[in-house]
Amino acid sequence: MSMAPGESTVNRRALLSTTASAAALSMTALAGCTGAVRRELSDDVEMDVATMVFHPASEPWFADGLSASSESTHHAALFTEKPPDVSEVFTDHYPTNERTFDNKLRNADYGSHFILVYEVRMPRADAAQVAPTILYGDLGWTGWRTVMAPMVRATRDASELDLPPETEDVIATTVIRYSADATPRRVRVPVYDEETGEVLAERMVRSES
Repeated sequence: MSMAPGESTVNRRALLSTTASAAALSMTALAGCTGAVRRELSDDVEMDVATMVFHPASEPWFADGLSASSESTHHAALFTEKPPDVSEVFTDHYPTNERTFDNKLRNADYGSHFILVYEVRMPRADAAQVAPTILYGDLGWTGWRTVMAPMVRATRDASELDLPPETEDVIATTVIRYSADATPRRVRVPVYDEETGEVLAERMVRSES
């Protein structure tokens, strides 16, 4: 994999490669690669692509998202139209040479797509990823302008995260693009334990627009 001049090795190698199988969404933490999963999950709402990454909590990427000092350990945002200034969505810590998350917000066709951002902060030793799932729950419309988008939390081997050795807390960030036959105003996000199916958390995310 080639790297652009000046590209951050730490952030680049922290990206996760993910693939989807017919039975389950299986993610493998691989330092050095951007991951994407594509899987049709329902007739009227589909998960097109999801990209996941770990980065130090001391280097927050989203201006209104999690950081090392934030009280909350979960954050979610729903984008149903292009932000007026995409650059203002991100902090100076975001590696713009990666052109991954900002391009998703900038180039999405919001006439038929929406984007969900989900972040979780945790100690590095307890690293876990949150991602779309077909194991539990049903992706689709649950009411007027409301979509259900189930997620699963899966533990990851902290030794595979190629981050600075002094990193104590990490943020697992997932950006998902969905296609839908209408624009939702809200997305209900239940997060299930990967092994037990227990609901660990649930959030109602309202549009940023």
